[in-house]
Amino acid sequence: MFTRTRLLVAIGLALAVTAPAQAQDDNFWQNKWFWGAQGGSYLFKVGGSTEAAASVGGHWFVTAGRSALYLGFDQLFITSATTTLSTGRQVGFDQAQRIQASVYAMPSVSNLHIFLGGGFAIQHITDAEPMGTFATPSELVIAQNQIDDLSTKAFAVLGGGVQWHWLDRWAVFGQYQYMPASDDFLISSAQHTVFGGVRFALTTSKEAVAAND
Repeated sequence: MFTRTRLLVAIGLALAVTAPAQAQDDNFWQNKWFWGAQGGSYLFKVGGSTEAAASVGGHWFVTAGRSALYLGFDQLFITSATTTLSTGRQVGFDQAQRIQASVYAMPSVSNLHIFLGGGFAIQHITDAEPMGTFATPSELVIAQNQIDDLSTKAFAVLGGGVQWHWLDRWAVFGQYQYMPASDDFLISSAQHTVFGGVRFALTTSKEAVAAND
């Protein structure tokens, strides 16, 4: 009888110690300012063929109770893509950059949870150049001006992903993003990005307010 009582007391103490820790573990991501890095694949179409590029970057992931603000930068390394202007002039490029801001809903509270939402992105093709020869300098200027007009555009972004709490203040995640097709950008097709990475909860995103005496 005495042994059974001691066993029950020990189990009760163990539950009392582990329950708060588990609750804290489940909610670790709430009200945090994460710094993260990501890498993956960027997919689009030019000239009727699908192109794949490498995407690397960094981001902030600022969480609240059941939502998060995503602010990110990505460098896109494209393998010599070629598109055609309305004048018939071909344009080549192999690098682009993107900055974005999105808001995600995070309905679940656990070590493994999903996030869904959207926002906007500004994408800039950094090295687009006209191809071929030009009869006059003015033709080159006209082509370059048209390229400049089509090299930068703001897009709506939709996406979501899965995040898993890893170690103490770390999280690993996988994410997908979609940007719609556009007629006034050098990449006129829809754009898809699939990437993954890590996040570190550097500090809290919520300031504590002390009560006045």
